Formats: sequence, C-alpha cells, structure tokens
Amino acid sequence: MHSQNELKCSDHDDPLTLRQSAPKIAQKAALVVFAVFLTAALGTAGWYYRYLRLQEVPPPPAPQSQSLVAAIALNSSRAPAQGGPALEPHDAGKPPDAKADVEISIHPMEQFRDELRKALVQQLASAYPHLPDLNGETGNGLDQGYRGSVFQFLDAAEKAPAAQQPAMLLATDFMLQSLGCPSEQKIECDRLRDQFVKHELTFAYSELGGGSYYQHDLLWRVWKHFPETQWGERAFVLLLDFGWDTSGTCAKGADQYREVIRQGESFLQQHPNSSYRDFVVALVGRAYATWWSLGNVPTAAMADYVDPKLYREGSEQARLKAIASFEQILQRSPRTLLGGYARQILPTLRQQQLTIDGYRFFCVYD
Repeated sequence: MHSQNELKCSDHDDPLTLRQSAPKIAQKAALVVFAVFLTAALGTAGWYYRYLRLQEVPPPPAPQSQSLVAAIALNSSRAPAQGGPALEPHDAGKPPDAKADVEISIHPMEQFRDELRKALVQQLASAYPHLPDLNGETGNGLDQGYRGSVFQFLDAAEKAPAAQQPAMLLATDFMLQSLGCPSEQKIECDRLRDQFVKHELTFAYSELGGGSYYQHDLLWRVWKHFPETQWGERAFVLLLDFGWDTSGTCAKGADQYREVIRQGESFLQQHPNSSYRDFVVALVGRAYATWWSLGNVPTAAMADYVDPKLYREGSEQARLKAIASFEQILQRSPRTLLGGYARQILPTLRQQQLTIDGYRFFCVYD
C-alpha cells in the first residue's frame, strides 16, 4: 500500500528534471517581466504625448473671425425661439464622444449675488434701518405686510435724488423677486398686478410656473439710466447672467448665448477698467462654451431640443474663444472663485468634453 506522498510523486517531480527546467522557467519569467515593463513604458509615453498635445491650445482667432461671430450673433436677433436660423453646416468630422456627467462644482455668480446684497444693505441700512429683506427666496408674495413695505420702499426710491436711486432700485429688485403669486389666488394676484402696473413694472403669467412673476424691470432701468455707476455695472452683470432675457419663459428665443456674446463683448470694449470685468469675461466664455456644446452630439436630456447641424458652423472657433476667456481669468484673478471655476472648466474644453454647464445660455421652456 502506497503512502500519500508516494501517490503524488510523478516523473515531473524528479529533482533532476526540476533542476533542468529551472533556467527555462527563469527565462520565461524574465520575458514576462520585460513585456509588462515595455507595455507600461509605452502606455506612459502615450499618456505623456497626449498630455503635451492637450497643452498646445491654439491661440484665439484673429480679429476678422471675431467680427464674423459678432455678425452672426447680431443677425440672430430675428431667430425663432427654437434653434434660430439654420446655418449651413460643414463636414467637421464625427463629433467627439460626449461626457455629460462632468460636474462643475464652483458657482461664482452665487457669490456675486450674495456680495451684492451685502453691499446694498451696507449702503442703505443707516438711512433705512427697517430695510425689507433682500433675500429673493423668502416667498412673501401673499404677505401683505411685507408687500406693503416693499412698495413703500420703491416709492421712496423713485422719489430719491439721482445719486441714491441706483442702489435703492437695485435693492428693490431683490425684494420684488419674492412677490410671485400662484394662479389660484386670482383676487390677490390682480391686486398685486395693479401695484406693479402703478410703478410701470411687469408682472407676467408663467404657465409652467403656475402663477405670475416679476420680470426684473428695475435691473433694466438701473442699467439704462446709470450705466457708468458701479451699481449700473452690477445690474449689467446680472442681466448678462439671465441670458439678457429676464422673462423666465424664453421670450427672446432659445439662443441666449448669441446676445450674451454681443452684449458682453460690447461692455468689455466700452468699460475696459470695470471692477466687474472678470465676471463679464466669464459669462462671455460660458456663452462661447454653450455655442460649442450645441454644435456637438447633445446629451440625452437635450436630445429633443438641439439639432447640432444648426450650430456646428463656428462652434470650434467658439470653443477656442471660450478657452481664451478662461485663460484670461486665470492670469488676472487666479486666487478668486472665478479662478477656481476657470481651473475646472478649462480641462473639459481642452479635452472637448460636454459638462452640465454646457448649455448655460440655451433656453428651454417646456
């Protein structure tokens, strides 16, 4: 009867055979290690080559190209709400695969609004210690006490000296944001509408919103009458962030990015030393990024609304201009929230990735 060790023994277990095969095993192991090393080295070299290529961002187009973009934006003012006039597409090749889940986590305009509210309170609180709440999220539309205090303040703003009006009207714009009225409250809504009409303000019905809402007329008023003041420039930034359309219902059409580019570039030429230049540059950059995004295969959420053929012409130039805008911000304001936003958005533009910010100035009311 064989023992367990004897049953496991075979010709392959012979010590001499094992000694003879050891060099072959070592050679095979060396080949495997060399193959792994070669693969890793080639992969590293390929990655480094791609990295260098990504850094070679082409320079912004010549001024002639900028004039062409401005002309397209200007002519689009007669565009229908969905998509604008059909531009002749060119064969730009297959668009890159979209990566729509890239998230931009920094939102500089939220900080801009917060700081503007604080500046307004600091400016007005001493003269108006009972200043109504400037937080537009309070929802006091049916609170008659709050409503009365807002319109009382608006009366004072309209009668104030010209030097005081911009800040007071801008503060009132924040107050009026909360005075929405649900459609089922018809009597209250009619009374509220009468108060808006008295001050030549728009109180428009929104079917999707299920009620009537203020249209930010005071922002337009401040920008129109006080454009050379800091308050007027701040109003401009807010209007640009609204897509130059404060209706909330895409009343000026879907292609908001065109007007943002036109108005923003005009502002930058006329106000080269503005304290809010970087915000305008960022918003114009986002408008160009929107143009580029629209010219690519849309994300699933936007597939029913976007026809890339309508936007492909000029979209690559728009991407390069968006890159140039955010690089300018990094040079001027690297340590600000805007600089942080630029650092997040630039890699996605260089690598031609779509982001959730990609359709920022394309308006859909559905």
